[in-house]
Amino acid sequence: VAGAGGADGASGGYPAYDPRVTLGAGWSVNALAGLGGKLFSGAAGSTGGWSFQPDGPVDRFDLWAVTNTALGVLTVETDGLVRATVNTTKAASMEATTVAFPETGGPVTVRWASGGAVFVAGGMAWRSDAKRARVINAGWGGSKVSDWITTDQPYRAYGSLPVAAADLTVIALTINDWNAGTAVATYKAQLGTLVDRAATTGDVLLMTGCPSDPTQGKAAYATQGAIRDAVFEVAAARGLATPIDGAALFGGAFAGGLMFDAAHPNATGQARIAEAVRARTMI
Repeated sequence: VAGAGGADGASGGYPAYDPRVTLGAGWSVNALAGLGGKLFSGAAGSTGGWSFQPDGPVDRFDLWAVTNTALGVLTVETDGLVRATVNTTKAASMEATTVAFPETGGPVTVRWASGGAVFVAGGMAWRSDAKRARVINAGWGGSKVSDWITTDQPYRAYGSLPVAAADLTVIALTINDWNAGTAVATYKAQLGTLVDRAATTGDVLLMTGCPSDPTQGKAAYATQGAIRDAVFEVAAARGLATPIDGAALFGGAFAGGLMFDAAHPNATGQARIAEAVRARTMI
């Protein structure tokens, strides 16, 4: 789990979107956003927990938590036993802590223990004896490139990217920018900043989104094309591999049969995107 996206109570809350996650008493999705969107928060004195149910046996959990001198201490539990105590009362940052425990079917539960509130961006459950590629979807609905380079707080996506320490970062941030009318020059500069940040830990692959429908109030094809071209220009300027072209994947224009609405692919469209990424990254 990487962030809570844009989940809120009006839509049934994050557990309605991802039932692997349970929010106990005192836990909620906070308005603050980091890597993957909104943060999960446990209030000081909360009696419940934030729980993640893995889909198979695990013996490790990488916890992503916000640190700040005003925050508190939390515990990580499995099978009713405390496996680690994590102190988030320290200089402002985002930290990853790997917790080891005997193999379990879950859940992995995070609880407030003392001090101030605690904030969790998410985490990853895994098995230490399994060699696998880890694929993390840290995007969130509505985010633009500008959201990914915001530096007012170290727990934001920009500050958290080195914590995630990806060997390969696939950046697909075009649709919200072209539909929001982001100026091309501004977009190029912002995307370049994000590429440079992601490149501090590994390779970067850029990708453009599938075409939106101008007849349903979305950006004109010329506007979409200009943002698409900007992505290719940034890739060329920084010596990156040729980006995955979302327009080409969807036939060059809005493809209703592959779309859920005017801007979002349906399951078939998403599968087409996933296969394109898999093929390029050889996962």
